Amino acid sequence: MIVLGTNSSQTSLPEDLSETSIVQRLKHITLSAVPSWLGPNVATASRFQHSIAVGRLSLLVSGGNNHDRLLLTAAATLHDAGDGPFPHISDQTMKEILGFTHEGAVRFAFEHSPVEDHKILEKYGLDLDEFCAVLEGQHDLSPLLYGFPDLDNADNIYRFMTTVPGKPLGKASYVPSEVASSMSLDLDSQNMPDGLKRRWAGDFEKVYSYVWNDGHNMICWTMLGRALRMLKEELTPSFFRLTNREAYNFMKLKLPRWADGLSKGRYKIFMDKKFVELRGDALRLTHPSNLA
Repeated sequence: MIVLGTNSSQTSLPEDLSETSIVQRLKHITLSAVPSWLGPNVATASRFQHSIAVGRLSLLVSGGNNHDRLLLTAAATLHDAGDGPFPHISDQTMKEILGFTHEGAVRFAFEHSPVEDHKILEKYGLDLDEFCAVLEGQHDLSPLLYGFPDLDNADNIYRFMTTVPGKPLGKASYVPSEVASSMSLDLDSQNMPDGLKRRWAGDFEKVYSYVWNDGHNMICWTMLGRALRMLKEELTPSFFRLTNREAYNFMKLKLPRWADGLSKGRYKIFMDKKFVELRGDALRLTHPSNLA
């Protein structure tokens, strides 16, 4: 993709980063926290597809100097490189064991890469510390990845809607390029139309309502989280660099009855008062009006 205002270095950066081991691993980490081979009603896309798309969306953002444009593209492409298996579900256990969640785990991913992936950043004149600061929310460019909407969730919501089997959520009311094209590295020059924000917010709410109301998805989410808590004392830092399948096979080996019950659909969610309250809190927390 060649975009007006970009240079050849910025355009080639997502492709170069896609060849690193930390990004290749994302082919085996699903966009949905519960993988589609456990939850058949969720998105089938991978975090690899999502990450490359977000990197390419960054090319549409206007303004900034060459360094900042390269920095944004690197951060956009690698924003999920720190994900553990079953993203978000494993975050709490990651924090308890490693001291950070996936947003802060990209440095950890580079440090535990079997090859010298960090040299790609050096090739483009990027400093690892500054790059990590963007992903950790501590840089002027961070709002482009942690806003509502931002480059990440512009693709995330659209990709979920378009890759759920049977398309139960219907057609997305926006395309990610609309969001990216309205953004600027000159942060006082954002030009996102209110109508676009409302369309994105409507799709955002539709996706999260669907996820929270999919009983099978929530059973899998709950039981994966429970297994991680049960195995906490046996998890090493390297566990968080496993793929979904590798992590599940480890958990299955350690907890065969748990895995058998999950595969045979033996677990149920009882809609008691407490569960309804918790789900209501979750839905309110993920409502776009509470995330701005």
